[in-house]
Parts: sequence; structure tokens; C-alpha cells
Amino acid sequence: MKNRLIALAGVIMLGVLAFVGVAFGIGGGVDAAGDDAFRINGTTLTSYLGTDAYVSIPDTVTVIGEEAFAGNETLKGVTIPDSVTAISYNAFKDCTALANIILSDRITKVGPGAFEGCTALTTAQIGKNVSSWGTGVFTNCDSLAKVMLDEENSYLTYYNGAIYNGTMTMLYQVLPARKGENYVMPETVEEMDTYAFWNLQNVKNVKLSDRIKSIPKYAMTNMGSVENVSLMDSVGSIQERAFANNEKLAQVSIPASVSEIDRTAFSGSPNVKIFTTKATTADTFGSERKITVIYEKEYPTDFMDSNEDLEELPDVSGGGENSTTDTSVTTITTVTEIETETSEETESDKNENESGFESAKNYIHPLDVPESDNVIGKTIISTGKAVMLMNNHDGQVYGLPDGVKADVVTESEAAKKEETDVSISYDESSPNSEEYIPQRKFYKQKSLTNYEISATIKSIGRLAFAESGLKAIDIPDGVTRIEYGAFMSCANLDTVTIADTVATVGTKAFEGTKWLSEWKNGNATGDENDFLIVGDSILLAYRGNSEHVQIPEGVKQIGSEVFKGHSEILDVDVPVSVTRINAEAFRNCSSLTGLTGCEGLDTVIRGAFYGTQLSETNFTKE
Repeated sequence: MKNRLIALAGVIMLGVLAFVGVAFGIGGGVDAAGDDAFRINGTTLTSYLGTDAYVSIPDTVTVIGEEAFAGNETLKGVTIPDSVTAISYNAFKDCTALANIILSDRITKVGPGAFEGCTALTTAQIGKNVSSWGTGVFTNCDSLAKVMLDEENSYLTYYNGAIYNGTMTMLYQVLPARKGENYVMPETVEEMDTYAFWNLQNVKNVKLSDRIKSIPKYAMTNMGSVENVSLMDSVGSIQERAFANNEKLAQVSIPASVSEIDRTAFSGSPNVKIFTTKATTADTFGSERKITVIYEKEYPTDFMDSNEDLEELPDVSGGGENSTTDTSVTTITTVTEIETETSEETESDKNENESGFESAKNYIHPLDVPESDNVIGKTIISTGKAVMLMNNHDGQVYGLPDGVKADVVTESEAAKKEETDVSISYDESSPNSEEYIPQRKFYKQKSLTNYEISATIKSIGRLAFAESGLKAIDIPDGVTRIEYGAFMSCANLDTVTIADTVATVGTKAFEGTKWLSEWKNGNATGDENDFLIVGDSILLAYRGNSEHVQIPEGVKQIGSEVFKGHSEILDVDVPVSVTRINAEAFRNCSSLTGLTGCEGLDTVIRGAFYGTQLSETNFTKE
């Protein structure tokens, strides 16, 4: 039987803090069930538009939808009612002020990255019925050292600063702020998840179990403090970027059993040495990649596990060898699992998704059709271009063109990279700024039907005009940024002009406006009229229905959510003019098998290909 992981007093204290925060609205007001700051579709909470520090979710909600609270930097505490059974993908991503979270016994699903980037999160209580656990739930939670798991939960196990499945055969995550210099993986563990060791703060030495067969992609990437890693003889392969971007990583012990190492495995880890034996795959790999190879270990591999308040290893036998109880947790990682994660999916959405996946399953791109040995070459038409194919007898030759690489970054990282003015603070306490319109400045002002933007304005803040009564807007020269949801749900806004100086248009900036809705409802003609291009050549929207999409020459950016949900798209030709693909640009394009072109592509925002057959890791530069 598992150990109780926290004293009862600790649980009570957390409950008291949550109650006090909600009851008295410390740091901000409390949203009642009827507060229209909540956007609810059926029983799914799709977004929260309020600014209160402490929020109580209405008890009519059963699912906290994808990114419902994402990017909310004022949220410190949230009360989740017993009606909620699922928390979706990135639901609380980058809620940087959120300090604690309680997942009740009614919750059964926690989606991928649900609390990613919650840097202030110090306590998390997980109920007994969570049975679906997504990849990277607590990724980049820099302050989280431990969680409190109900002792009756048979689907998950918590032990010494790490989360496993019920039988401890799968490591989900070593928590970023785990205490102790050494982490020794329990011998029961056979697999580890993507991002399992991401951003470790204190651990210097890691030793894996002798049952691990493969180091999956990104599993040990961005380890903030790890210096030494020891792999056992069970390991046979090291996948793409498995140890990438580890500034402090000094040595990795790679046994002779490893027969496959991806060329990007150690990208961005400049100080690493490989400890191995001569004439092994690791020896050859190191020589070819100019990584120092040593044949005598320079650090101990027999160190002991360490952690503050070191715990006794839980009994995860599940009642002995004859037990029939399945204590493994369902991991939400694949596209199909994520697609069915929200219980409120409509029947039409379900049919569309199923048909899309069936189409992807059965579709064979012309470039992937093997030829008999007597066929030397052939010409086909792909995305409107003639392609001469020579000798495709073996292997897949489609997906991304050879040599196409891009920086895969978050939106904030991209802003810094592009030298845009990210120093502007959208603070409502400075409403008279001559350079920006603060966030929520005219939020819900139904009486506002016209507004002239000053020639000095450079940026329009988040939700600045959202749900206002605007009928027309002229965004003049000089404006360079339009932030998230700036004009969202302006139902009467039917006339919009956007100056060529606008280089950034945030996600959902014009969603729910009459202007965008009427454009999307126009007749699909299969030509450039299917593409809405605004500002500095930003592709803002698409209304076509073609399986083979050719983006017009001259487009510089593919905007956020442009092709979202277009399950009919099989391939897309990206012209050389395109330098950036924004967040969720191709989200849930379930049949998308590849891109052509892409010669000018420089930046891909994370999540651009979520729910497709392409991985953003395919773009990653070494």
C-alpha cells in the first residue's frame, strides 16, 4: 500500500488557504457563477476574460477547456468545483502567479501541459480518481518540489519528487524544484515520458534503471542543473534532442548496448563528454560530432538517491502476482487521445475528426509511392508544381524538404528575437500612454461605436476593445502590434483597415467580429481570394477547402489558427517569403502529411502543428 505522502495538517492548511483566498477575495474580487467573464460552451469553460486574483469556476462547468486560463498573469488561486471532471491541454499554461492547485476526486483527466509555466506553483493536491495524465503537466513549474497525491489513487504514484504511473513502470516527470543532488530511478521503471527531466533545478547526478530501453526525444533536454547521467546496459537507442540544451551537462555514460543515437541528441550541450568503450556506436558518434569521448569514468555511478525527507519506496505490487487490477494510468500524448479529451465534443466535430484521421490513415502522398526497380524517375504535380522524382524505391521522402530548419520557440522568445518593442507594459494604471492602448481599455464598452487611433500609438493591448460596440476601426501607420483578442467579439465591427506597419497580430485578435465572420463565409473559389492577408503580409485567415494548399507568394507570416481544424488539407506549399509560422497555425489539421518549399522559414511558434502528423521537432535547428 502506498505511503500517505503528506501529513493531514498540510492538507488541511492548503484547504484553509484556498477557502480564505476564495471567500475573502485576497488580492482581487471573486467571480460568481453568473459572471460574464467566463466563456462557457455547453459545459466546457472555453476561456476566462477576467482579471481577478482569486477565481471560483461556476459549478455548471464539467470541463476546463484548452488554454482557458492560459497566459493569465494575475490569477493567484482558483477554486475548481466538484462538477469538473477534466482539465484540458494547456488549460493554465503560463499562469505565472498561480500558487496552489487542488484537483478534486471527481477529476479523472489532466491534459498535456495543463499547468506548464506556472512558475509560482508550490503546492498541488491530486485526487484519487485521476486516471489520464498528459505529457509535461508541470513542465517549467520552477517552484514545484513535491505534490500531494491521495493515497487511494491507484493510477499514479508520487515518490521523492517525481510522478510515476500506478505500477511505477513509467516515469512521467521529475518535478523541477525537487530537492537533493542525486536522482536514482527506481528499478521498476521501464519507460520515461517526453520532458521527464525538463528544467531540473537542484539535481546534479542521474542514474537510470536497468529496464530503460530508449531515451525518448526531449526526455532529458533543458536540464537546468544536471551534470552527470548514467545509462544502463538495457538502453538501445537515444532519440532526437534527448540531451539537448544542457549547459551544465558534463558527462553521460553510454553503454555498448546503444546502437542508435540521433544526430541531434546532444545539440546545444557544449560541455558534454561521452564515457563509453572503444569501437562502440557512442565512440563513433562522439568522433563524428566532435564530442569528447573518454574510456574511464570520471564520476561515480553508484551514488545513492537523495531528497529532503527521503521517503520509503511505495509498494506498487497491486496485491501480488495474481492481482488483475490494472493500475496503469492512461497517458494523453497521441493526437487521437488528445482529440477525445474534452467530453463536450459535438457529434459533428467527432465525425469530422474521425473522417480526418481516416483520410490521413488511408492517404498516400505521390512522393511516397515506391516504384519498381525498372522505374528510374517520374514527374508528378504537387501543390501546383511539377516535381521530378528520382529513385524513390526506399523509405519516406515526404514530410519536410531536406535541410529545412527553424527556431522552435515560444511567442515571448520570438518577440525578443525579432527586436520588437517588448518593453511596453500594458498596465491599466497608465491609461494615458501616448504609445499604446492598455489591455481592456475599452473592454465591454457597448456605447463605444467609433474610435480614432492616435498617430503616436504603436501597440494595441490584450482585449483592448473586446466585446465593445465598435462598428469600424482604422489601424493607422505606426501601429506595429495588435495583441491577443484586441477586437475579439466586437459583433458589430464590420469595417477594418490595417496598415502595412503592423507586424504582429495576436491570436483571436479579430475572432467573433462581423468583419472576419463575413469574410470567412464568402464563397471558396480555390484561388488567392481564399487567403486574407493583412498588415505586413500576414496571412490572417483561410476559407478554402482544398487538399493541396499553395500559400500566395509574398506572405511573410502564417498567422495564429489560420488553418485550424481544416482536416481536408493533405499538404501545403510554403513560399520562400514566409519566415514565420505562428502558434496553432495548423492545429488539428489531422490529415496534414507534409510541407513543400519553406526555404525562407526561420521561426516556428510552439504548438503550430499540434494535432497533425508533423512534429515541430522536425524543424529544430542543431
